[in-house]
Amino acid sequence: MPDQRSINTKRWLKNRRSERMKLNVSVVVHRPRKEGPPFYESTQTLYVSAHGALLSLTGLVAPRQTLFVQNAATGESQECQVVYVERDSTGPPKVAVQFTRPVGSFWRIAYPPADWNPSL
Repeated sequence: MPDQRSINTKRWLKNRRSERMKLNVSVVVHRPRKEGPPFYESTQTLYVSAHGALLSLTGLVAPRQTLFVQNAATGESQECQVVYVERDSTGPPKVAVQFTRPVGSFWRIAYPPADWNPSL
């Protein structure tokens, strides 16, 4: 019988709306006060898409929680929602976040995949 984590991972992968790309972008992640104890964490993305990112975070976050992700290179910030947290015994948790509105240009990729059209 599969464990709950593998079921959640498969559901999250199946529901992807835009192609994801392996790309390390320096970001600063913070949580608004209404969502719990404040934290600011500098990290890098593992994967990005027009709809969000997968990143490693040491700060405690939970699914459906609101976060802000700021692109360190541009200073642009986007509101996100945590959709998945995968805890790993050998490193920091991997956190999947989705933008509250898709922004294909947020990552500043010169030739983004065709499915990064925000209207999808």
